[in-house]
Amino acid sequence: MRTGDETMTPDELEDLCRAAVRGAGGGPRTADVLARATVAAERRGRSSVGAGHLLDYLSALREGRLAGEADPVVTRPLVGTVLADAREGTAHAAFEAALPELDAAARSCGVAVLSIRGAFSAGELGWYARRLADDGLVALVAGNSPALMSAFGAPAAVTGTNPLAFALPHPDGVRAFDQASSETAWVSVRDAAARGEELPEGWALGSDGRPTTDARDALDGALVPFGGAKGSNIALMIELLAVLSGGALSREAAPFDRGSESPRLGLFALALDPNAFDAGYSERVEAHLARLAQAHGADFGRRRPPLERILLEPRIRRALADAAGVAA
Repeated sequence: MRTGDETMTPDELEDLCRAAVRGAGGGPRTADVLARATVAAERRGRSSVGAGHLLDYLSALREGRLAGEADPVVTRPLVGTVLADAREGTAHAAFEAALPELDAAARSCGVAVLSIRGAFSAGELGWYARRLADDGLVALVAGNSPALMSAFGAPAAVTGTNPLAFALPHPDGVRAFDQASSETAWVSVRDAAARGEELPEGWALGSDGRPTTDARDALDGALVPFGGAKGSNIALMIELLAVLSGGALSREAAPFDRGSESPRLGLFALALDPNAFDAGYSERVEAHLARLAQAHGADFGRRRPPLERILLEPRIRRALADAAGVAA
């Protein structure tokens, strides 16, 4: 597995991740989808939701929070409505199982909605939006998490960090963004605590409900929404959309990093077929975005070449190798 420069190719990392998930108790479906999503995040330089985050899935598999052999159930009660029960497995697997029905519904109606319930943490939300945009659909995806963030000035966690992702299709590459409702991601605080680093001001509240820069104290407190009430409003909107078909509300959801109970979260995906409105939509939008970038330096959803070599932190590489039962 070593390459001399300690980097890995995407295929090498995918094989390692797949073996690690299988070693932790995940079935073939779970292992395959988590490996592909992990590599996709790493190739975009999103390490915080890449291989490091996969370790959370491995722990959840071993401790019972994530059902490694879950077989999602997909139904289509209305022509433009698709439901998927993740059955305490990954949101990724439920999404992939529902994708053919969602695509067909969007093509036939111009717009369709997917609602997932009973899922583990969704990971990088942009992965879902990009999958739809790769198929030529405009995508809006929202998911909730266990309560980790304050809202509306509350001194404790009342909702999730609840990310929102948006993606546009284009022949030259998908334009997308993916952002949490909090000032920063929870994994960033956890990583800072592990390194003994302080947080920037305005990121978190401590266990006493007051602002703190102590990352360890923040883990017992709450993250802060971006933009005050505006971020709070967006987080609550996302949560109410995410639980449409019965996903757990953030305050009800079990933690995803401890215990043996599934958080049973929800995910919402809206898919639009731009050709149902205007066959030239994608070209017009891309021309507009190109003009904005050229004239004003405003590069929306910028496209970066995916990494061809991936460097993992030694501790992450060792943990994956240990789970996979191979030499690091």
